[in-house]
Amino acid sequence: QAELTWLPAPFWLAGRIGIAAALGVLAWAWFGLLVLGVLTGLVVYHLLGMALEVRRRRFEARRQSALLEGIRYGAAVMARSGNAGQMIEALAGSGPFEARRIFAEIVDVRDNAAGSSLTEAVERMRSQLADPLFDDLALSLSLHWRQGGRLVPALEALVGDWEQTLRLQREAKAMRSGVEASVLLLAFLPFIFLVTLQLLAPALLTPLRSPFGEVLFGLAVAWMVAGYRLLQRMSEPPREERVRLRESIA
Repeated sequence: QAELTWLPAPFWLAGRIGIAAALGVLAWAWFGLLVLGVLTGLVVYHLLGMALEVRRRRFEARRQSALLEGIRYGAAVMARSGNAGQMIEALAGSGPFEARRIFAEIVDVRDNAAGSSLTEAVERMRSQLADPLFDDLALSLSLHWRQGGRLVPALEALVGDWEQTLRLQREAKAMRSGVEASVLLLAFLPFIFLVTLQLLAPALLTPLRSPFGEVLFGLAVAWMVAGYRLLQRMSEPPREERVRLRESIA
């Protein structure tokens, strides 16, 4: 979903954990506070995950915009007496650039996989993308192939519904931007403050290096994490529910 097909998931997880652990050990060695080392590792691990999520959202928005243009183009192809198979082939050959790869892979699977039909190729791509918009398109195509009926009105209704959904998502993102900035600021400010103390007046951190000081510091960190999680939950965008294709058809 984040267009990182060149990076296997185990490598990403290992790198994410390794970077977080290394920076956590460095923070522990520099400040002499075990709690701060653990906190540094958790924050770095979380920020790397946030970076991946931002990348996923960006590519998802581009893909969904291209899919909408592709569906609109496909509906025009079918309106000129084409069928669903010809529509997918037209999208694979001359559809929007971002969507062309998706439909080209569907056609390639149908042509090269032994015994694979276009329905199975669409289902395979649906599982691979895990995109709610493509789920709706796959459901429309599957119902059309299995039960008949006119596909063009369904595609036009799908485009209209998703255009409104994406517009509302953009407006909600603009409204959440202030909260998201507060979340990031809350994550970085304690580290900036502690680094400043370590550089200018390291003696002020001496009480925190005692067992009692570490316990108090740990409680303060736990309270800060609770507030951070609350702000993060408030700023999280709603996720579109995916369609269970086989249950919907049944």
